[in-house]
Amino acid sequence: MDADGAELVRLAQLDSRPLPPGPHLLGERDGRLEAAICLATGEVVADPFRRTTELCELLRCHAGAVRVAPRREAATPLARRPRLVTA
Repeated sequence: MDADGAELVRLAQLDSRPLPPGPHLLGERDGRLEAAICLATGEVVADPFRRTTELCELLRCHAGAVRVAPRREAATPLARRPRLVTA
C-alpha cells in the first residue's frame, strides 16, 4: 500500500466508516489529509476532529459530475491521486 492508501485508511478509521473504493480526490490542508471523496460513488470521508465542512464541499464541487468505475485494487500500481490543497 502506498502512503496515500495508508492515509486514506487512517482517515476512514477516524470517520468510523469503511473506505469507499477508489479512485479518490484528496483534500489536504497544511500538508495533512483531512478529507477525500470517492469519484465512483461520491462518498466522502473526513477527519471528524477538524473543521472539514468547507473542504468537503470543495471536494464535491471539484468532483462535479465526474463519476468513474471503481478501481480494482489489485490491477496495477496506484498512480498519484489528484489533490485539492487549501491554505
